[in-house]
Amino acid sequence: MQKFRRFRFLAAAIATALVLHSAPAEAATTPVKKSTTTKKSGKRTVAARSGKRTTVAKSSKRMPVTRTVKKVYAKTPPRKIDIAKIEPAESLYRKPEAAKPASRTLSIFGSRASTYHYDSRMMRAAEIATARAYGRSHGTCWRFVKNALLDAGVVETRPTTGYAKQAGDELTTNFGFKKVACMDPVKAPVGSVIVYGGRGAGHVELRTKTGYVSDFFTPNPCRYPLIGVYVKP
Repeated sequence: MQKFRRFRFLAAAIATALVLHSAPAEAATTPVKKSTTTKKSGKRTVAARSGKRTTVAKSSKRMPVTRTVKKVYAKTPPRKIDIAKIEPAESLYRKPEAAKPASRTLSIFGSRASTYHYDSRMMRAAEIATARAYGRSHGTCWRFVKNALLDAGVVETRPTTGYAKQAGDELTTNFGFKKVACMDPVKAPVGSVIVYGGRGAGHVELRTKTGYVSDFFTPNPCRYPLIGVYVKP
């Protein structure tokens, strides 16, 4: 009886040892799946420890990405004008009201001031623009010059062109202005309209006694390429 009990105990111990020994082997033979995602193909790859690789197609649906797009305004080309079909505009120049500056003020007006007769309205336009000018540019130079010329009585109607570099063509064609032979803004007569070009809309300003004014005042001329200096003949 005692021998039988020992035999049962030994059989149970052997069975327990076999179970414990076979469990790690089964765990080692069972492949553990590990998923990785490749950056180039965008497909998810499932890799097993056994060395076999299977690919699973990844969903092509993606969340939309919100992007901020800057509005780019197309630059409209300048309007083509047939000069032969346009009648010359009636000049608003009033000879009795125009005169050469006194000799004592030539140094203030500039070195070329003695060769021009200044219209009081042009001087008034420069004063109006100076009074309304900001301390720095707001990108509305041609708008301010338009309003100053209109309020001073230099033009009867407000110019309609959109870009500052188109101001010279419109003023000479529709409002009787004349381009003078002066390619230096510093030597431009007081009250004259100075037009600049460039890649963008350009720039336009009025010459004053102490500097240049458009939507802002500055003692120095603009650095853009000069198109021309325009006065009322």
